[in-house]
Amino acid sequence: MSNYIIMGANSEIGAALAKHLIARGHRVLLVSRSQKRGIVDEIDWLDKVDLTNENDLLCLRNFVEKRFTTPFTVIHSVGDFWKHKSITNTAFSEVVSQINSHYVTLFGVMKSLIPLMKTVGGGKFIAFSCNSVKYNYPDMAAFTSAKAAVECLIKCIANEQSKNNIICNAFALPSIKTNSVISTKPEEYHENYPTLAELTECIERTTENLTGLSNGNVIGLFKYSDSFYHKGYYERNIIWEESEDERIKGIL
Repeated sequence: MSNYIIMGANSEIGAALAKHLIARGHRVLLVSRSQKRGIVDEIDWLDKVDLTNENDLLCLRNFVEKRFTTPFTVIHSVGDFWKHKSITNTAFSEVVSQINSHYVTLFGVMKSLIPLMKTVGGGKFIAFSCNSVKYNYPDMAAFTSAKAAVECLIKCIANEQSKNNIICNAFALPSIKTNSVISTKPEEYHENYPTLAELTECIERTTENLTGLSNGNVIGLFKYSDSFYHKGYYERNIIWEESEDERIKGIL
């Protein structure tokens, strides 16, 4: 069985991945920004970690170094949730939060753990992007830009670290059937979204079979649905437009 580190273990996708990988017999370490929740009591868990803070990243490195002496896989399931908003209705603080939570955290984790991967003979990084990067949807600029940076970073580090048997790939996700997505999407489309069980199975199978020949890729995940392929963007999404006062505050 393989060694895994789940970054963002309290997120819906992170928690589902942790449960799935533990059930499959893999050794799993969990890392979260918030206080740990009861997935499996005996699992190693480093909580209350700010992945944009250098001291916390050093704690992360020490945590991992004491536990793994063989190659390990890092799954980065970190980043603030988004809502469909035009750029004029997106607060500047929200843009900063999106870039920090999606991109800067991944950069910090890679910078901290690549030296350890090199000492144990290699490893893998899995990050999550979104199909919005490919399609450049409107009303998602802050989130999509952050995910584009994630894709670029994955490709850069794959090229830089392939010689050290470090494999970096990203999954470009569609809407996944999580509680957060369900609360922000029209109900008639929910049945067409991949479930967490489908996602975790796919990620494990793909990751376990990745080799140095498959490095620096963005792997698109799609589940066919009439709503996605034959209806417009605005029919499939709720646009969150706020009041004029909120808009003005957001751009100052």
